[in-house]
Amino acid sequence: MKTGLQAVSARRILVRVNNWIGDVVMISPAMRAVRSTFPNAEITLLAKTWVLDALQAAPFCDRLIEYDRDRAHAGLTGRWTLIRSLRRERFDLALLFQRAFEAALFARLAGIPRRVGFRGDFRSWLLTDPLPLPVDGHHLEQFLCIAEAVGADVRDRRLSFHLTPHARDAALNFLREHSLEKEVLRIAIHPGASKPARAWHPERFGAVASALVREYGVRPLLFGTQDDERALEKIRSSVGNSCFVSAVGQNLQEMAAVLEHCHLLVCNDSGPMHIAAALRVPVVAIFGPGSPDRTRPFTDPTLCRVLTHLYPCSPCRQEFFKECHAAPSGKPHCLEDVTSEEVLRACRELLGHLTHVAAPSAASASIDSSGESPAPSAI
Repeated sequence: MKTGLQAVSARRILVRVNNWIGDVVMISPAMRAVRSTFPNAEITLLAKTWVLDALQAAPFCDRLIEYDRDRAHAGLTGRWTLIRSLRRERFDLALLFQRAFEAALFARLAGIPRRVGFRGDFRSWLLTDPLPLPVDGHHLEQFLCIAEAVGADVRDRRLSFHLTPHARDAALNFLREHSLEKEVLRIAIHPGASKPARAWHPERFGAVASALVREYGVRPLLFGTQDDERALEKIRSSVGNSCFVSAVGQNLQEMAAVLEHCHLLVCNDSGPMHIAAALRVPVVAIFGPGSPDRTRPFTDPTLCRVLTHLYPCSPCRQEFFKECHAAPSGKPHCLEDVTSEEVLRACRELLGHLTHVAAPSAASASIDSSGESPAPSAI
């Protein structure tokens, strides 16, 4: 769909970005297209606090506005404060990648004359250009529809994630501190997920890490936040704490800058999965209730493996366990049935593309039927 908007008619553009890190990464092709279409416009991104780091170095915007829903913009008074500040900006075009009713309401109350976004959530009447939400297709391709609606050329579909110079320097210092800047295989493990039902068993992450330590002599890097500490501790205990390098607690920019130097990421369906895809880091992604067709890593197929077990109720509509019964572990069966052996096999396939990595010998350890692997040998 083309609206025929011209660059001269959009001098000040407000973009309401998504609330999840993965979605913010997946709008990068659409945002590059918008920047190219409106080269002289001032483009401002409105984003919630926890995704700001993902946008710090983005070249497709001029300014960031923080939507601090928990403090500065809490409650009706805080929301109205934000709306009034947006109104003073006199934006003439709003692009709403965030699909919620609130995003359209803010744009309307801010007096923005042209408001482009997807229908749904009872908000069509708040939009000047309500777009039909594509039923099928990857989320990245759906987001491109918004850019296309304002006349942008959307043929370039590459993901991008931009790192600050400070983050790059911090990553190099981190690697030197842990003697990882040399010719060593760097494998990243990130067990976090947006919801517990999307998180694979930490013990299985540990079993995969243990096998990779034995077969390739790696020291895995553990990524995560303080909220992931319980899962991270289970991974450490299943392999041996001395085997790991902890990258826990870094901000998003620093984590991504270290990840850029890794040869492989093993993770759940999560934001870091999309960051790895944008940085062209090979990734093994474990999907449970999510839909790989819509949110798989958008990268060269040689750089990713997606592990999932589809059932008649897949993909889940986020209301976990209303259509199926949980496994005894409390996980959905589509995630429970992904085995450590499957994930390890996928890791080997991706590592096999690295010319300096020797293939594991026949005597290399494999994971036993319980999902565990023998204790790692000393490195």
